[in-house]
Amino acid sequence: MLDLGQVRCFVAAATESNFRRAAALLNMTQPPLSRQIHLLEDSLGVKLFERIGRTVRLTTEGRVFLADATRLLSLAEQAESTVRRASKGKTGRVRIGFTGAAGYELIPELLVAATDVLPDIDVVLLELISVAQIEAFSANAIDLGFLRPLPSRQNLEFLLVDEEPLIVALPKGHALCRHEQIELKQLDNQPFIMHSPTHGKYFYDRIMGMLATGSVTLNVAQYIDQTPTILSLIRAGLGIGILPASAQRFHYDNVEFRMIAGNSVQAEMSMAWRSDQDNPAVTAFRHMATEYFAKKARA
Repeated sequence: MLDLGQVRCFVAAATESNFRRAAALLNMTQPPLSRQIHLLEDSLGVKLFERIGRTVRLTTEGRVFLADATRLLSLAEQAESTVRRASKGKTGRVRIGFTGAAGYELIPELLVAATDVLPDIDVVLLELISVAQIEAFSANAIDLGFLRPLPSRQNLEFLLVDEEPLIVALPKGHALCRHEQIELKQLDNQPFIMHSPTHGKYFYDRIMGMLATGSVTLNVAQYIDQTPTILSLIRAGLGIGILPASAQRFHYDNVEFRMIAGNSVQAEMSMAWRSDQDNPAVTAFRHMATEYFAKKARA
């Protein structure tokens, strides 16, 4: 097994063609340097230098060995730099779960910021609904999640990164389209395309709570998990729905949106992570994201 210290002495002597100058370059005296080179020659079983007065010249074997020795030292320095950067979270892999709503703007903008601050971190994206992200944390399939905050038995921590109002989505030509804002009482007994109480639990709970404050009798036409499908059914005239304001970005034709008068219920987007995770890359990315969202909120 080659000794890197001996190899370093050899490369310095080969570069300087002089043991004294090579020793000075390595901040050592000449005798220890000569001894290290002799040990290297004994280990390899070849002569690496010809001594000519105060100078040295590489043998044929020395010239052959120099190229590999130089590469070896370069790889060793690279490995040392890589492990140090990894320990500081500068390199590594981060698996990020995100909902469709987060994927429209939040995730792309965050990744642009990450490219500037943490260019050597490899990001793996997984589009998952919020409930599936909670399960993915349990299976150790994601490191960070951008989701609607849901209760969990796991040791998850949440940071609010965005919030938006809930609004009414209507098929074009619906009677309620005549109003600039919709009163909750006007939704009584309307056919609803409603979020699923299981996979769409976050929105189901918030919408049900909001409708209860207006004593609205719910008439559910369909339970659906995903916002695009809800919008498709509304466009077909099969009912109305309550969705986060970001749903307008899907630009469905024949669907109109109205604000809810006096509504203070917001749809939250949170960044989640396991409190017991110890991956430096994940920690570095989370801190970068936290600072990014703080700056965005101040702006």
